[in-house]
Amino acid sequence: MKGLIPAFFSVLFVVGCTGSSNNGIEYYQFSTSAKVSNSLAPDNTVLLKPIKIIGLSDQQAIAQIHTNHSVSIANFNYWSEHPKHMLYKSAQHILARALNNWQVIDARVGALQSPYFEVEIHVSDFAGHEEHGGVISGNWYIFYYHNDQKRLLKTQHFVAAQPLQADGYPALVNALENSWTQVNMELKAELEKVRAAL
Repeated sequence: MKGLIPAFFSVLFVVGCTGSSNNGIEYYQFSTSAKVSNSLAPDNTVLLKPIKIIGLSDQQAIAQIHTNHSVSIANFNYWSEHPKHMLYKSAQHILARALNNWQVIDARVGALQSPYFEVEIHVSDFAGHEEHGGVISGNWYIFYYHNDQKRLLKTQHFVAAQPLQADGYPALVNALENSWTQVNMELKAELEKVRAAL
């Protein structure tokens, strides 16, 4: 009998450790395409600095802003990685696909030969909103490096909002991804404009 009790608890322990845990936590991320259409001999280079997230959205839990000025932070719905990393990778993919004859360089790359452009994006809102859907806002900055001089060419405040097509977190993630794509396509157009003006 003494040997059966430890054996019984051992079996319960093994079953408990190997059983699947259904704790209700969901993780989300933006989709990224492996297709990149950079030119083999690009005419222009843009160095994309890491995304800076300021305030409420600087966390892995998904945030929701309510119309009564209150905020909810999800208990069971998270980004699969910190949103600043997800937004950075997504921006690299979007800009690399959209900019013809440009190369988009990761900020971790060492010395670059000038001239080149540098982009900084600061995100102040990255959340769901009861009335506006998936909302992203902030500021971006375009700098130009030439002859060891850094010059600010353009700064812009941006707000992008996409309505939710359905209820739930998957629809919110879709709306936020569409908003982020809109921000990056506007940035792409501005990069082309400032390049043409030089």
